[in-house]
Amino acid sequence: MNTQEFVAAIRTYVQEQTVNGLVKTFTTPPGKRPHDLLIQVSEWRARLTSDEQKLFDGVIAESVRVALFGLFAVIDGAKVVDEDVDRFLITALSHDGGRTELNEDTAVDLHSEFAPD
Repeated sequence: MNTQEFVAAIRTYVQEQTVNGLVKTFTTPPGKRPHDLLIQVSEWRARLTSDEQKLFDGVIAESVRVALFGLFAVIDGAKVVDEDVDRFLITALSHDGGRTELNEDTAVDLHSEFAPD
């Protein structure tokens, strides 16, 4: 896995699946006894017009993107969470023991992949 593949996987398996999962959860809360908040949001969302539902879904998508942006800003060192740490490294370990540093190069800027357009 290289950096581009990693970012693509994060977009698919984290960003898109999280957005889709949240939209589904807020439309039809899961479980036998869903949390009251989920029921309230589901009932509220059902009363919205189609355009308003799309707007709400867009807010969900933007929230997930901003969360990923913030996480990768910490990893890149653009957002400081520990004064003693410059940045964090992401290492991919393959089944055969191979290691690939996905953001070893300081020119790699993962958080910009999730920045607002």
